[in-house]
Amino acid sequence: MTMSQPSAPLQPAPAPITHDVTIVTTRKFAQARVMGVPPEEFGIERGARSIHDCNYCFHEVVTKTEAQLIAEGFDAGQIRSLGEYTGTTEIETLARDTVEEHLRSSSSAANSAARLVRITEHYLRMDYEGEGRPCLYQVITGGDQGEILRKDGKECITPFDAIPFAATTPVPMTHRFFGRSIADLVMPLQREKTALKRGALDNLYLHNNPRVEVAEANAGPNTLDDLLVSRPGGVVRTKTAGGLNWQVVPDITTSIYPMLQYIDAELETRTGLSKQAQGIDANALQNQSATAVAQVFSASQMRIKLIARIMAEGVRDVFGLLHATIRKHGQQRQTVRLRNAWISVDPRGWKTRDDMTINVGLGSGGKAQQFAQTMAIANVQKELAMAGKVNLVSDRELYNTAAELTRIMGHKNPNRFFNDPTAVNPQTGQLLNPPPAPPQPPPDPKLLAAQARLQTEQAIAAQKAQLAQQQAHNDMIHQQIKMQAEIELAKIKAGLDAKIALLDAHLKSIAEAQSREHAQAEHEMALAASALGAAAKTGGPANRQSRTTTEQSNG
Repeated sequence: MTMSQPSAPLQPAPAPITHDVTIVTTRKFAQARVMGVPPEEFGIERGARSIHDCNYCFHEVVTKTEAQLIAEGFDAGQIRSLGEYTGTTEIETLARDTVEEHLRSSSSAANSAARLVRITEHYLRMDYEGEGRPCLYQVITGGDQGEILRKDGKECITPFDAIPFAATTPVPMTHRFFGRSIADLVMPLQREKTALKRGALDNLYLHNNPRVEVAEANAGPNTLDDLLVSRPGGVVRTKTAGGLNWQVVPDITTSIYPMLQYIDAELETRTGLSKQAQGIDANALQNQSATAVAQVFSASQMRIKLIARIMAEGVRDVFGLLHATIRKHGQQRQTVRLRNAWISVDPRGWKTRDDMTINVGLGSGGKAQQFAQTMAIANVQKELAMAGKVNLVSDRELYNTAAELTRIMGHKNPNRFFNDPTAVNPQTGQLLNPPPAPPQPPPDPKLLAAQARLQTEQAIAAQKAQLAQQQAHNDMIHQQIKMQAEIELAKIKAGLDAKIALLDAHLKSIAEAQSREHAQAEHEMALAASALGAAAKTGGPANRQSRTTTEQSNG
């Protein structure tokens, strides 16, 4: 016999432990940035003609603090050992500081992390690897001794694909990197104008306060003091009346003003900024046609457009560097809004783009000329569309012309005025502005006449049917009214007949009652008469009985 031991009771499962977890996702979006470099912070090798093919150039970075450089990964000990930058030694920096805003006092005593530290980025071509082939490198140094800085434990010597600088000048010099500015063109003339204007003012001052000749024999003890004090109505005391000879200063302004006008004309020629371009020449609007004024205005802007076109070459280099930077570092797809539409841009697909052309958008004339040319294209498209040449001009080409006209007029969003025929609903995938249905061919005139006749007959038949229906409806209403009247009349007649019958029955019952009463009275009178007659025959008692009976009857 086997004895089974009682099993232990089952333990309940432990309750699950829950935790509140917050997941934070961080996405970093890098962006390319264009920054202006002051000329005193940039340098290039002597004899260089362009940045692209130079062997050496540098940029002195003077806008970063000690804390910023350490946060970027530079060696903290090296950065702290560098001196503070104050900018009091650069002539161009001091000349640009016209309101005393430049940093002059040292801030290292109060907050060393906020002090400005100057470092230098060098871009040079050298055979650093010893392979016999020079390559472009970036070397970052600091301090007056040019010590190479360390970043993340490594020396700051980095290979580079291209020098990240773009330069432009309004007036280039042939075979030279540095050109001339507008100030270089106008400063000599401005100095000449300053000298001429100062001479004219000096001449006017001498006219207002001319020099005087005083003979010593006519000069008293107070004569010179009185002459040195120039005031209106002042008194000059002399020994002899008429002893003063005022010097007459010749007027030279008549020869200075034409020279100033000549210099102004030369300034307009050098800069391209004329009175017509500024709209302040009133003589240009007198006795001249609108076409002539427009031609003078266009000619006056040729110099400005030429300078803008030359400056645009530097803008093209800037966008070339931006494109190269995005090609190299763009690693993810982004959705951006372009021309009021969301477009997906993937820089990773630009790796093989080697034939891109950058258009600077100049050289195609002013807005008036562009508008006239676009309207000419629109007229040609109109003629083609009216001729049925839909294979040459479609809705897309017409929309492009309208959008270009809108852009020339200064509106950035053409969708405010025109619907894009290629716009697609992202949810359904269908066109938001589908083209209208093609027009139907014109029908046969005979068919139109038959349809018109049929429609007329149908309208007449419908009208007759409507009249017949209306007549039937009216007849039915008339019969209903007639029946209701007859019913009401029958009800009234029945009521009157009932009342008459009641009156007849009542009158008949009254007549019958009266006849019964009359018959009874006659019967009683007959009985009384018979009784009287019998009493008369029998004597007294009978007579008295009869009288009594008669009295009762009469009573």
